[in-house]
Amino acid sequence: MSEKYLPSNGTEGEIFFDDWCRKCARDRSMRGGEPLDECDDNELCDIIARAFRGEVDEWGYGPDGEPMCTAFVPAGDPVPPPKDDRTIDMFGPDPLLNEAIDRLIAERV
Repeated sequence: MSEKYLPSNGTEGEIFFDDWCRKCARDRSMRGGEPLDECDDNELCDIIARAFRGEVDEWGYGPDGEPMCTAFVPAGDPVPPPKDDRTIDMFGPDPLLNEAIDRLIAERV
């Protein structure tokens, strides 16, 4: 993924939220419609907040040319702990996460 994605308008943003954020385990409010005030900080995705400021690196274009989120975790799956930026990645990308993203992309086609 080389090119970053930011929705150009509210409709595009809602489509992205429907395709990704509302199916992701990272944000309880977006996924389940819970009021923000009833969610703990660890139940809210900071990527969504950063996107509204134009500061998101996790949104880009997938192999199919469609927008995607590289931090997507299917609803119901455990959210992995934050990546330690001070430790080298010894094992490469997570194949289960890649498989889940591929399934979601295939469902959209």
